[in-house]
Amino acid sequence: MEEKEICLKSNVSFEEIKNIMFDIGFKVQEDFQMNDIYMINKDVDISLDNKDIIFKDNILVRETVGKRTLLVNKIKKLDDNGVVIGERKVKCPIADSLSGYNFLCSIGYKKVFELKDHNLLVTNGVNEIYIQDVEGLGTYIEMEQKNLLLKNTNGDTIEELVNTIKKYNLPL
Repeated sequence: MEEKEICLKSNVSFEEIKNIMFDIGFKVQEDFQMNDIYMINKDVDISLDNKDIIFKDNILVRETVGKRTLLVNKIKKLDDNGVVIGERKVKCPIADSLSGYNFLCSIGYKKVFELKDHNLLVTNGVNEIYIQDVEGLGTYIEMEQKNLLLKNTNGDTIEELVNTIKKYNLPL
């Protein structure tokens, strides 16, 4: 099933956006560190001209520190401007990130880059939003179509997700 999500860069620091969200009624649901190693087929050229392919179809070695480690195959649907308009994921639990990395290398994949981010999943009882402090890149807000613990969705289209996030007037 294709899932929708949006990810927007914050114009303020992690602490500032967190405090803004607390002030408008959000509370922490989860606090975790995530480490991702993005892997692509070794035959794919890594260049700015080819950047969309890197994000369109890759496998991540994803470690949610202290919780679980997975191989995640992300298949993204892009519009003509390279904007992600849909995504499918296939997840496979693994014992540890080094084993997963070594396995992918052995079947012809190479590392493109690594991302490390501190995540807060916050909720106000209606919506769930991730606040992400991505090492070296800044602070982002992510909203997924499906909520993790709430029964409702945040929206069924990208436009609905955008409108949902807009109503909070966050500095994005």
